Amino acid sequence: MATATLFLARQGHIQKEQGDYARLVSEAILLIAPLFGNDENDRLSHLGSGPAPGQPRPELTNLLQSQLRSAGSDLEVVVTQPAATAHPFVSIKLKSGWLALPVPERRRPEFLFALAGWFLLVALGTVCVALWFAHRITRHLAVLERVAATIDADGVVPRLPESGPAELRATARALNTMTARLKNAAESRMRLVAAAGHDLRTPMTRMRLRAEFLDDEEDRAMWLDDLQELDRIADSAIQLVREETQRERSQLLRVDQVITEICRDLASMKASVTIMKMEAVTISSAPLALTRAVRNLVINAATHGGGAFVTVGLENNSTALITIDDEGPGIPEQSMSRVFEPFFRVDPGRRKSGPGAGLGLAIAKEIVERHGGRLTLQNRSPKGLRQKIIFPACFAQ
Repeated sequence: MATATLFLARQGHIQKEQGDYARLVSEAILLIAPLFGNDENDRLSHLGSGPAPGQPRPELTNLLQSQLRSAGSDLEVVVTQPAATAHPFVSIKLKSGWLALPVPERRRPEFLFALAGWFLLVALGTVCVALWFAHRITRHLAVLERVAATIDADGVVPRLPESGPAELRATARALNTMTARLKNAAESRMRLVAAAGHDLRTPMTRMRLRAEFLDDEEDRAMWLDDLQELDRIADSAIQLVREETQRERSQLLRVDQVITEICRDLASMKASVTIMKMEAVTISSAPLALTRAVRNLVINAATHGGGAFVTVGLENNSTALITIDDEGPGIPEQSMSRVFEPFFRVDPGRRKSGPGAGLGLAIAKEIVERHGGRLTLQNRSPKGLRQKIIFPACFAQ
């Protein structure tokens, strides 16, 4: 409404200015024309045979002609804009010729500056109101962002205070309810896995005793092998639960020393393990958990990949890099996204060809990520698999 009113006022202001300008010019014409129109002396030498050359100004011509008619004059005028001058000329038709007179250009109204200021104020006001409403809408989303940043390695969100505006209280209440349900579901899952692994021990023990009394040695060996595999699965399931429920305090570790000890221990048990390079690197991790994770990966490479080749070094002066290479068949690309799933076995390259329950990679990934690291797998060329553990390196202060 305010803008429409401004335009209406602007239109009336322009029309008034145009009328005043035409009236002043027409009065000047009526005063000057008689001085030339009735005199036959040398003043006639100022008259031309036609209007002044230049670009016609029909709007100004019509305005002056209308003003002259209103004043009772029958003079004929033509307004042109010569190319060489900055102001127009009005040509008056007299009996003896055309009289060309310069006229001042109509002054640009200062109203344009007022109009520009008006639009600037409207734009600034609109932006301010939009920013205020956007802040009101998004400040609750900022709360969700801060909460997401505080989720720990267990996926648990700290309990939020249910205070503040109604929207914030509702958001905090919903997040607290979600956190409680997720925690209960995770604990229930862990209890189920632990109970299943523990309860399997009793029937497996009975089956092992019965298998020992079989007369056929071949059947007895097959039964004992299957029972041993079930026992490894139960132990791995219990170990996975233990990793997710127990907490070992992190401390500064010389990761090269820890891994050297692991490799020597496995080599003493006739595992194919080779240390390629060991640089002194310190990280923050739980020693027993890190040992368990790296041991699983090295055993994985030595058992399924024809040998483990271990390297420890510093990357980009800020990252501890543990690399475990092997020369096995690798992992099919279509199966790469599933290798960290519990009990998953790669088919056919790594089908059960040695001990293992399919939980080694899942346990290693759980440990590494819980302590701020990252575990990745990639195929090597032309063959083999590379397992990489990345931790932030720690330096003495």
